[in-house]
Amino acid sequence: MRQILILGAGKSSGVLIDYLVEHAATQDWHISVADISRELALQKTKGRASTTAIGFDFYNEIKREQLIGKTDIVVSMLPAAMHTVIAEECLQLKKHLVTPSYISDAMKKLNTDVKRQQLVFMNEVGLDPGIDHMSTMQILDKLKAEGAEIIGYKSHCGGLVATESDTNKWHYKFTWNPRNVILAGQGEGHIQYLKNGKKVLLTYGELFTHTSEVKIKGHGKFESYPNRDSLKYVKEYGLHQVKTMYRGTLRVPPFCKGWNTLIQLGFTSRKEMPTVEFLNFVTHRAKDKNIIADKSTLHLLQEIAILPLLNKHRAKIIIPFEFLQSVLEQSWKLHEHDKDRVVMLHEIDYKLKRKKYTLQSSMVYTGKDAHHTAMAATVGLPVGMVVKLILNNQIKKRGVLMPKHAEVYEPVLNELKSYGVIFKENVVN
Repeated sequence: MRQILILGAGKSSGVLIDYLVEHAATQDWHISVADISRELALQKTKGRASTTAIGFDFYNEIKREQLIGKTDIVVSMLPAAMHTVIAEECLQLKKHLVTPSYISDAMKKLNTDVKRQQLVFMNEVGLDPGIDHMSTMQILDKLKAEGAEIIGYKSHCGGLVATESDTNKWHYKFTWNPRNVILAGQGEGHIQYLKNGKKVLLTYGELFTHTSEVKIKGHGKFESYPNRDSLKYVKEYGLHQVKTMYRGTLRVPPFCKGWNTLIQLGFTSRKEMPTVEFLNFVTHRAKDKNIIADKSTLHLLQEIAILPLLNKHRAKIIIPFEFLQSVLEQSWKLHEHDKDRVVMLHEIDYKLKRKKYTLQSSMVYTGKDAHHTAMAATVGLPVGMVVKLILNNQIKKRGVLMPKHAEVYEPVLNELKSYGVIFKENVVN
């Protein structure tokens, strides 16, 4: 019996576990789910045959090595910062690895050794990154095979609340790790993209002022803000000749305007400071008409009651982003019958037989409720599908990889269609 070890039983793990259990009997799998809370792991495995729930402390090196040593493949659904430690142990113990997270510089350095051991360390295989790469490469490979020259690429993706569950002025509720939302744009590397042949390099403070409007037929208007470093995908996608290269995150207006205000007021800072000092800073900044420029911005702040709650904060020391997270987790909670939606759009400009075209490929996927979310499905399903491909030796490439090759994207995108994750294409000239 082949052993699968899932580390972390968070929001996206439920759909992943359900998928693997669904295929366990025919594939001869046993699925172990390890989490700091064995209770949570048990909730996700539901005591089903072919599953084991395990209490797991990431920092217990002996237990960690024992768990990895007994498995055939590790799926790390832990925070991204923990992946490298897991990867190093998978390398040492000769185990395959799958993560939905971006490939870090530390992970990239393992590539030569991973290849030497004939292992697959597949990263960036969730939604964004993940389905975005697969759907992009399927289009690009097809266009290039037809003789097209790609001249511009824009891709946008967002985890949003479904229209029928949209009940606040920000048009947003948490469907993913709240901390990742609060700290968006503060990760490693540059915030940069290519626009009409010119490189645009942004600071974190500028990020939410550089938005563009995006329309998807039948789904309305969105705003897109730059997502990390778009330029590294020039090489990954083989788009060295493009004039525009942009990857963005989608929100519904006026989210970005309100979020930029929270940044300017200091609420996303990771710096620990005396509460009195921070309160004085925010009070002073809130009087600046360039920061709270109009009534609509003030109404956004009033809805989440951020300023009154700060005034009531009694702790002597504050870490602003943690305070903001605690406030928003109440204001933007996904309630029992709320639905979320995932929205993705690719816009690809190309030349073919001396004519210019734009191909638009869009995917909108709606969740069932607060427990069966679109976000969990679109992260968990492709992870599970890639695990199946690796265990069945259907992925021939070795090393630290992302899912940009046909041997990965063709079967995964094809199987995703059966779950309702479908892209619609439209070509205009």
